[in-house]
Amino acid sequence: MTVSSSLLAQKKDDILARWFELTLATYAPETAVLWKKQKDRFANPVAYRFKTGMTGVLDEMVKSSETPTAAVFEPHLDEIVRVRAVQDFTPAQAVAFIYLLKQACRDTLWKDVSENGRFTELFELESRIDVLGLICLDIYCKCREKLFQIRIDQINTQYSRLLKRAGLVCDFAPEAPES
Repeated sequence: MTVSSSLLAQKKDDILARWFELTLATYAPETAVLWKKQKDRFANPVAYRFKTGMTGVLDEMVKSSETPTAAVFEPHLDEIVRVRAVQDFTPAQAVAFIYLLKQACRDTLWKDVSENGRFTELFELESRIDVLGLICLDIYCKCREKLFQIRIDQINTQYSRLLKRAGLVCDFAPEAPES
């Protein structure tokens, strides 16, 4: 475990709580209050997915100080990005939650960083978070492509049914090969 990973490990729970709070602040106040209050994972699946994904991201960041890879972090980030991709956010707003992790780290670690001159470690941690932002963007694009493909398929199906009802389409059964 490197120094930046140990710095993160010491305050992981505090960082997670702050990150979750900052992310909830991107929603309407009444939504944020509801998601904070409701602890049941079935009554509040969005908050559960967010906490699960965020915990996984922080756990992986503590395990390794290497540059994050999609293979390791995508399952955790997907928990959050998939939800935000279907909500009424711009692409920047949808992936901005990952950059709120930087703020959560600064808010939580700043005293230790400034008192002990650990600025290099903080910059290293923030660089790793920047890479996570790129992974989030890739996940977001995949989710949006899937949504658009579902919409196109739905429109094609509706259009095909409409044409059949209007009698404008003939269905030809494939001819059976002669034996």
